[in-house]
Amino acid sequence: MTDVVLPATGVPLPPVPLRMGGAHFREDADFVAAAIRDVALLQRHAGLTRESRLLDWGCGAGRLAVGVHQALGHVRDYHGVDVQPELLEWARENLTDEHTRFTLVDQRNERYNPEGEAAFAIPADRGSVDVLYAYSVFSHMLEPDVRGYAGSIAEVLTPQGRAVMTAFVENDVPDWEENPSDYRKLPWKGRLHCVRFDRRFFEDLLWDAGLAVDEFVYGRETDGQSLYSLRPRAGL
Repeated sequence: MTDVVLPATGVPLPPVPLRMGGAHFREDADFVAAAIRDVALLQRHAGLTRESRLLDWGCGAGRLAVGVHQALGHVRDYHGVDVQPELLEWARENLTDEHTRFTLVDQRNERYNPEGEAAFAIPADRGSVDVLYAYSVFSHMLEPDVRGYAGSIAEVLTPQGRAVMTAFVENDVPDWEENPSDYRKLPWKGRLHCVRFDRRFFEDLLWDAGLAVDEFVYGRETDGQSLYSLRPRAGL
């Protein structure tokens, strides 16, 4: 399938089947608009600049990388990480440059990589990441994975760093529940399509792992996810 190229920048866009988010991003204009919005969101909630070291954890085929190219030209270091080989390899082959790199990790997720290794490592040195983005990643994880990866995020952030992430959280619900019936009237299908957490339980997990909530925006992201901006507790 022929890749689409943005006329203004020469940046290729991934084929539609590789665009995580389904119908939301089928149209090129919608995909690019969402990519640029992601960058603006990180500028607003995490202080992203051209000098930032940015880790896009769960990068897919590189939507955020496209947004960085469009909105900023580049950042100091964009590092995209994912467990899905086809998406990651497309991004690596089409979007890599002197400021942009991608890493495939073989770590277990029952939805996206069920045969992977049971590990919570994030491929970055301790204290080396200024901004970490995890959009619609924790929404597909059970409690032990949230706990493990949150601890890794706290380790790789600089003392002044920020992590921006989304999750399904509500007040006064079970601590966590996979594919809750009738939740937001959406047809949750397959393992880990939606993992919903009680907000207090979820934020306690983050705190225990070394992350403090800096900002919280309820229910405005994809399918009703809420947005968090987090800082390492060690930086408080």
